[in-house]
Amino acid sequence: VPSPAGRPCPACGDPNPEVFYSVAGIPVHSCVLLDSPDSARAFPTGDLALAHCESCGMLFNAAFEQERLDYGEDYEETQGCSGTFRGWLEEMTRALIARTGLERGCVVEVGCGRGDFLELLCRLSGSCGIGIDPSSTAGRVDHAAGGGLSFRKEHYGAPHADLDCDLLACRHTLEHLPEVAAFARQVRANLRSAFVFIEVPDTLRILEEGAFWDVYYEHCSYFTPGSLGRLFKRHGFRLRSLEPVYGDQYVQLLAHTDSGQASVPEDRARIRSAVAAFRETCRASIAHWHDFLTQAQGPILLWGSGSKATGFLSTLGAGERVGAVVDINPAKHGRFVAGSGHPIIAPEETVAWKPRHVVIMNPIYREEIGADLERLGVQADLHAL
Repeated sequence: VPSPAGRPCPACGDPNPEVFYSVAGIPVHSCVLLDSPDSARAFPTGDLALAHCESCGMLFNAAFEQERLDYGEDYEETQGCSGTFRGWLEEMTRALIARTGLERGCVVEVGCGRGDFLELLCRLSGSCGIGIDPSSTAGRVDHAAGGGLSFRKEHYGAPHADLDCDLLACRHTLEHLPEVAAFARQVRANLRSAFVFIEVPDTLRILEEGAFWDVYYEHCSYFTPGSLGRLFKRHGFRLRSLEPVYGDQYVQLLAHTDSGQASVPEDRARIRSAVAAFRETCRASIAHWHDFLTQAQGPILLWGSGSKATGFLSTLGAGERVGAVVDINPAKHGRFVAGSGHPIIAPEETVAWKPRHVVIMNPIYREEIGADLERLGVQADLHAL
């Protein structure tokens, strides 16, 4: 099926990407916090039409409409409440500092969110940092970290060419941008001599696992290692490294404006194969979890109220069998999941629910969640996506 309105590939401009997976009426945000079940169930929706470009391997939502999104006060994407995640992030950040030789330099982070990563990077390297993000929550961190932090609540663009930095970082933002070629082109035009560090979800894993819970509206652009590398190489960057990280859930790219020698993996045949199989792989995965929810005995809770839970519940349409969604982030407690309207509860509240089953939204946190349940004296069967 050709992409809606004949949308060309946003990475290479090929005019003939084809839609291979569609879902109608999904929440336009998956990390937003709602105040009531009614407002959560009435949350605005949009359509997903996942298209594949055979030329460069890029995947994107051809039905995406940017104007539907609002990254405001109630958008809560942080993972920093998890000890597992914090440990990995600090280890990864120290390695990034070592690889780039960053010391008392200048860092620009595009799509910095609240600024947690920028604060950590500057604190560990003694650098100054500039965060650029239009979100109203940008800058809710210690502005004195490292050499000092400042924030600009605006979109990144040509006016930022005056920022002479040593490292430009962009973590989990590129997948939210529909015009990825324009972004890469602008970054290259703005930088004189600097490293560029990009981190995005790995779409190959999503395709090959049939992970329907990892495909949602606000992620309009989907990358594999190869398609990410080809995009930045096409716009004049020299790759230093390109690798899957965090249990193969993310892809990290490190490049420089002047020098580098890493090759781009040729994964287009693998992408084509995974795309061809995704509809069936996804159907089998949906059937498995639908059968589980309808046949399992006793109360069921989900653990993790981020994007995966929103995608899981909205796609399955069997949410009445799930009692609530547990999350360790205090900012989410007492709020409700967009689309399904499920309450978000604190780990301590699981005691009263007496769950027979706990479905873990991200398997990388299984050990951490198991330890929390053991501490609370809750005995339940754990099932990880």
